[in-house]
Amino acid sequence: MSSLSAWMISLTLGLCAVIITAGANQPFLNLLSTGLVSVAFASLGIRENRALVAEGARKSEIAGSTARYIGLVWTWGALALLVIYALVYENSWKEWWQFFLSFATAAVGSIIFANMLGRDAEAGKEDESVMGLGRLLVKVQLIGMMVGVISLVIDGKFPRDTAHQDWAACNIFFFGGLAIAAICANALASSRS
Repeated sequence: MSSLSAWMISLTLGLCAVIITAGANQPFLNLLSTGLVSVAFASLGIRENRALVAEGARKSEIAGSTARYIGLVWTWGALALLVIYALVYENSWKEWWQFFLSFATAAVGSIIFANMLGRDAEAGKEDESVMGLGRLLVKVQLIGMMVGVISLVIDGKFPRDTAHQDWAACNIFFFGGLAIAAICANALASSRS
């Protein structure tokens, strides 16, 4: 199965699981499905990264794969927030759109960066300035995700009671953050070997 096919199937199934469990107001099932979806995304990204490293692929191809899977997590988070809070819960949580726009921007940026790296790999070149920027972005996201995940726990927002309108969003933030952190940590570790 191609990377794009795996990406689309996992995105579709991941969205369905999270949206249906949120719509049914099932916090435990939503927590479980959000966690499983995030583990699946991280596993797919890490597996592809390691396969590319083992094949001796160009650094730009490996970095492009990392950016693509980070983009998958951001896309999933953005679309899940959009559907859950704009359609299912009909704006019950007023701040949803700010997070949606931030996630969507990160998703688009990741996908553009992945495509740029993919073109470099196809052309047989590696732009060290672009690769350096990619490493910096991975480090920033790793640190940001770890700070975000820890702050959710410290602030009592994970796990979140359904009395709070952002309960489903907090599940997405927590597990999405862990997925991005895992993909980033793996990318940094594999780039050193």
